Amino acid sequence: MSDSNVDILPKKESEGVDLGFSMRMDESQPESEMPPDLFAVRPDTKGPRTVGILLLFGALVLLGQAYGDIGLHNAADLSNEEVGAILDVPNSQGDGSNEVTVDEYQTFHDAARESGGYALRGYGMVFSSLLLITGGIMLIFLNGLGAKLAISGAGTGLVTGTAGSLMIKGAADAHLEGVLLLTYEITTYFCGVCMVMCLGIAALPMINARARLALYPANKVTLTTDDEE
Repeated sequence: MSDSNVDILPKKESEGVDLGFSMRMDESQPESEMPPDLFAVRPDTKGPRTVGILLLFGALVLLGQAYGDIGLHNAADLSNEEVGAILDVPNSQGDGSNEVTVDEYQTFHDAARESGGYALRGYGMVFSSLLLITGGIMLIFLNGLGAKLAISGAGTGLVTGTAGSLMIKGAADAHLEGVLLLTYEITTYFCGVCMVMCLGIAALPMINARARLALYPANKVTLTTDDEE
């Protein structure tokens, strides 16, 4: 066996142990190697498409409401069977003192038709639904015009729906009482709340920066470094 020994201990330097790496500061090294677009806003294509699908479903609901209102506007007289079906549940919930008769409801129906409430709400909802359907489809294809059409449609539905409901409520205040009168009052508020929610959903692609960037890619802002300039 040779007298010479092999030194397998880690090599020590004057200030510490060599761990196999070192940090070097070079004047030619740039101060920061962070990518310039690390914090840049990136387009969100999923959000506008989701909003477009929701608007399509909402437009179908509005079309159903519009169909009923237009039918009531065109119905000069309701049959006793139709009025009886409408009054059955409200009259059964009272104590019997505020029951609405068939003639009273017919009078209310005539007053509501003459006020134009059914026509305003019905045809307004049709126009609103068409704008929402068009805008929703365009949002699915990431067309920025779809957001503007959807906002216009929801705004139209909010104005015509609320105004028409107030006209119908005015006729109800004059000719109805009891539970049925409360029903028309709740319907007015419910219509307004639903249309405000629809307007808020339609405005989301225009409020969110990432969604707006997906709809209007030409407005994208890029960050440049001094070297690139």
